[in-house]
Amino acid sequence: MARLVLCVVALLVAGGFADPTKKALPQKIADPVFLQKQLQLSELFYHIHEPVFIPDQLKIVESWDIEKSIEHYTNVTAVKIFGELWENGLLPRAVPFTILNPDHRFEAVTLFNVLYSAKDYDTFYKTAVFFRQHINEGVFVYVLSAAILHRHDTQGLIVPPIYEIFPSFFHNGEIMTTAQRLNTHGISNIEHFPSTFVWNDNIVIRWNETVWPYVYEDSLAYFTNDHELNTYYYNMHLTYPFWLGGETCPLVKDRRGEWFWFVHKQIVARYYLERLSNGQTEIPELGTDVVQHGYWSGLLHHNGIPYPVRPNHYHLLQPHLVDELTEIDDYERRIRDAIDRGYVETVHGERIDIRTPEAIDVLGNIIEANVDSPNTQLYKDFVTLWKVVLGNSVVHDHVEWYQHHVPLVLPSVLEQYQTSLRDPAFYMIWKRVLNLFTYWQRQLPLYKPEELALPSVKIQKVEVDKLVTYFEHSYVNVTNHLHLTKHERTGVVDEVSVLVQRPQLNHKVYQVRVNVKSEAAKTVVVRLFLAPKYDSRGYEIPLHQNTENFVLLDQWTHDLPVGDSVIKRDSNENVYMVEHWPSHVTVYEEAENAVHGKGQFVLDQTHRFNGFPQRLALPRGRVGGMPFVLVVYISEYRAPKVPYGTGFDPALSLGVGSGAVRMTDDPLGYPFNRPVHYWQVRDLHNFWIQDVTIYHKPTPEIDVPYTE
Repeated sequence: MARLVLCVVALLVAGGFADPTKKALPQKIADPVFLQKQLQLSELFYHIHEPVFIPDQLKIVESWDIEKSIEHYTNVTAVKIFGELWENGLLPRAVPFTILNPDHRFEAVTLFNVLYSAKDYDTFYKTAVFFRQHINEGVFVYVLSAAILHRHDTQGLIVPPIYEIFPSFFHNGEIMTTAQRLNTHGISNIEHFPSTFVWNDNIVIRWNETVWPYVYEDSLAYFTNDHELNTYYYNMHLTYPFWLGGETCPLVKDRRGEWFWFVHKQIVARYYLERLSNGQTEIPELGTDVVQHGYWSGLLHHNGIPYPVRPNHYHLLQPHLVDELTEIDDYERRIRDAIDRGYVETVHGERIDIRTPEAIDVLGNIIEANVDSPNTQLYKDFVTLWKVVLGNSVVHDHVEWYQHHVPLVLPSVLEQYQTSLRDPAFYMIWKRVLNLFTYWQRQLPLYKPEELALPSVKIQKVEVDKLVTYFEHSYVNVTNHLHLTKHERTGVVDEVSVLVQRPQLNHKVYQVRVNVKSEAAKTVVVRLFLAPKYDSRGYEIPLHQNTENFVLLDQWTHDLPVGDSVIKRDSNENVYMVEHWPSHVTVYEEAENAVHGKGQFVLDQTHRFNGFPQRLALPRGRVGGMPFVLVVYISEYRAPKVPYGTGFDPALSLGVGSGAVRMTDDPLGYPFNRPVHYWQVRDLHNFWIQDVTIYHKPTPEIDVPYTE
């Protein structure tokens, strides 16, 4: 923010989010109305732990009354329930919030419904300002972010990355304590903090020199603790929250259950590639007896309370866990029984056939137990129960707090979407859950070779540039977490800017060249997949067993001419991946400059909210090289039932809930959405299997800027 932060960090926004890229995405120039909305909503995320102090917002807080303005909302019931919550006690500020707790969720969903049902933007904004002052800051950020994503009049507005709003979710307690001290003392006493240095008027804390007490024996911390990877998972949850859907927001149109499966399949497969790169064993199986590996995150909740710890050799057969484990066993058995019977029972006793490939959407809905599940009374949420059990979290059901009874919870990292990928137990849970999907997929008929074939197209050769990964420094701004002085509140400005220098995995841009011969001019879909060649014991993995390990690297449509041609694809052209999310500071400054005629604010989806971090597309590999399997698959283009972009502006919106967000009508992950045996593809000319090697190089060997 131009008024709010004195220094903008160029490295955080290298290239500028407003600059066109070579990705073929539609663009639009923001008009004054959009810019005003962007500025107003950006200010609401500024120093979220502080009470409202911006003069314009204070006037709204003092004058706006939600209950007296009930005619400005379409959901009258939600407004009345909010009035009851307001009278009986909301979750207080400065205590942890988790959407997985039923009481917390009831409050959050009620507040979302109030925001979402505002009849116009003015009502929406005034309600948001009122909430900013009076409700728990964790609840506020969650419901406001969700409302911005799903309201029609806020499409395209940029929500700040969660790692800038709440830095304490991404940096350990020592770093955040050091940042607070630096905020108090400023640059003048920096010599007393050996882990810091000054760079371009910013105080920088070296992450890798302060983290060592907390990630002992964890060679995968650079991946599981990656701030952008965890933000991606949080963003995907906000895009398709399990509690949102039905008539309120028709997320079912997007086949949300299939997305639920595919996102988790990709994450677990990607994690497995990283484990193998570091010489680790298979992902441990999760049982109901003992979890060998404990977890200590080193994180502090923003009120200073440490996250719960799971000790090593954690025994699950304890009296206080008996009920949860019994429920887990029961709920998982109901899913397996449904798969065996071939149908799911609705709440009205009707049967839905799940012996068809399209039924993965139904299966995903009942496993997630989202609001679009046909029967949430029978098929219940066992994934959250696993998180509660393995997270070792603490719940005080109803504590007296300022004369009100409120549920106070100390959630583990597993119980918050922005931190859950940090704990290795997350991948154990999801390996177990994905096994249910695999069990169902094995009930389906295998693809016939002729179903996978494209007779008129022949892949003649595939060339891939050398695949090289390396570590680089990133600089994450944590200033939003720091306390403001009276002078800073009065001037709406940060006098001290604190960054955290973090090592992060990246890879050199590479190109894939597919030499193709086509007998006819046609539009095709090209897909690139990556999987391990060997398991952790050194045995080569057969194709049909490797199906669950394939990560979709890229997918795009291509117009093939008649005859020989070369399909060229650079690794940075994937429209479903993002180079970075724009900094909160930069978005505000760009919008403010545009308001005053100093440049344009360009809108497109190169910074798409639910994009996967581009730099994490490849696993680390090894210094001497590590073999992987690359699959190139070219299939007939099958247009989606609803053309992409129908009902929304692709330059502004992700189109969530439109049913028009698919590139093709193929299943997600096709053809690896079912087991694929070598005999099915060995004679196909449009299916190419090739070994590739990924090399990891020390940073000095890579041409990257030196930052100190």
